[in-house]
Amino acid sequence: MVKQPGLKALYGPPLSFKTSLVITCLGAQKDKAAYIGLSKHAFLRYTGSSVDVFQVMSFRDAVNLLLDLMAEEQREWKLIIYDGFGSECMPLYCGLKERSVMQAALFIASALRLIAAKFLASVLVVTTETYKGRPLFYSALSKHVELFLRTDRGEDFIRASVLTPQLLEKHAYVIPLDLIRKHVH
Repeated sequence: MVKQPGLKALYGPPLSFKTSLVITCLGAQKDKAAYIGLSKHAFLRYTGSSVDVFQVMSFRDAVNLLLDLMAEEQREWKLIIYDGFGSECMPLYCGLKERSVMQAALFIASALRLIAAKFLASVLVVTTETYKGRPLFYSALSKHVELFLRTDRGEDFIRASVLTPQLLEKHAYVIPLDLIRKHVH
């Protein structure tokens, strides 16, 4: 499901092992992959030899990277992780109206979908959950993603729910935390 080409979004509350889960996916990946870390995730150190790591610290960095990727002919990546979606747009609230910030988030989401189609890759956007239980910038993401994955942490497991773009649950999986910790530490 996650390996199929296209744009997907993984979200959940803080400390629900979202980044750890994608690191586990990268570790299991046999093909070339890319990890794009935004905000605090820009400081993540990943040592997999088949993974290209990019650090994005601002909206401008994100736009420049995405424009560069859209201009490239081809990459061998089969999986692209965009970890921290929305964090690049949040500082824009200081100087722009909400509508402009939403348009910026919509641009990022549409650029990621175009990159997924161009490279025939699975692009997995990782974001946080708002107080309403929806992904950050849901209205921008829902127009472009094929499915949402929501994580929720139990005592010794992660519950991963597969959701439609309308956030209706299709399936749910229970993943032992030990399995994730084994790949991350």
